[in-house]
Amino acid sequence: MKKFRFLYIAAAALLFAACANEEDGIGNNGPVAATVKADISNNIKTRGTADNDRWTTGDAIGVYVTSAGNTKGTNVKYEYDRYGEFVSANPIYFRDNAEQTFSAYYPYIDDPNNDKFDEDGWLKNDWTIDYSNPSNTLLANDFLFASGATASKASPMVNFTDLNNVGESLPEKDHRFKHKMSMIEFTVCAGEGIESSKSNLQSITLDKIKTQGKINVKTGATEVTGTSSLKTLPVTGLLTDLRVCKFILFPQQFENKKLTISCSVLYNENTINNYTTKIPLPNGFEGGKKYTYTITVRNNSIVIGNANITGWGIGTDNESLDAEIE
Repeated sequence: MKKFRFLYIAAAALLFAACANEEDGIGNNGPVAATVKADISNNIKTRGTADNDRWTTGDAIGVYVTSAGNTKGTNVKYEYDRYGEFVSANPIYFRDNAEQTFSAYYPYIDDPNNDKFDEDGWLKNDWTIDYSNPSNTLLANDFLFASGATASKASPMVNFTDLNNVGESLPEKDHRFKHKMSMIEFTVCAGEGIESSKSNLQSITLDKIKTQGKINVKTGATEVTGTSSLKTLPVTGLLTDLRVCKFILFPQQFENKKLTISCSVLYNENTINNYTTKIPLPNGFEGGKKYTYTITVRNNSIVIGNANITGWGIGTDNESLDAEIE
């Protein structure tokens, strides 16, 4: 009788273990958290690092589970730590063995009351780009988005990276973070007839641009809103050195396919010279592109040359533009 009792107990134990294994599918019914690895598709210095494609400590992203299933994740914060890893205080846990698809955006927007985004992922209130603090403008407004990365309980690393093999360039395998805003960059230098030691750059102004818009943290889409206005970015320094001024903007179109810019230079500490010209932009500012121009200040005009439009890479030179003093 005792022998049969022990057999019953052993059989029950085996049955319980089998049920646990069946539930988990991999012989482990403990929770498994999603971990994140992320790269930036970037040749532009917005991150504040020398190589331009690395995160900095404290950078935070919002991660979404975009596939249907038992595993859920909505705007889960993952923060880049000093050890070079993304960590979360409340990570996403896989609830079954199904493979899941993920997306993510930067910079992370805290939403403790679940009232900042609509169901489709659009930020309800307009995102406003503030140019009053040039040192923070780039980092604070560099909206990045990544999608298509997959992971599972058996393989929990979410790779927001480029999975193309050497020689491949398939967009569907590139899951890196990509820029969704536009950037315009001016490099100002002294030209003929200008004493660089007496010429002090004061500001660069963009006329009739829109600085408000909406972002979608689930799709990476942007939508410019509001009215056009004149925006000035203070950038100062003697023209004995090259002076670089950068704007991040919402992708947008312009009337007459041109943008008016002005450059203000203080000469000999007592005379302000303002130079104005127009930049042709037949396609406006497009998302994920950088527009670079060299401004050469001359005695009575400025010349804009080396005009490049790049997809975060190498572009093609355009013609120079002349600008007269006002």
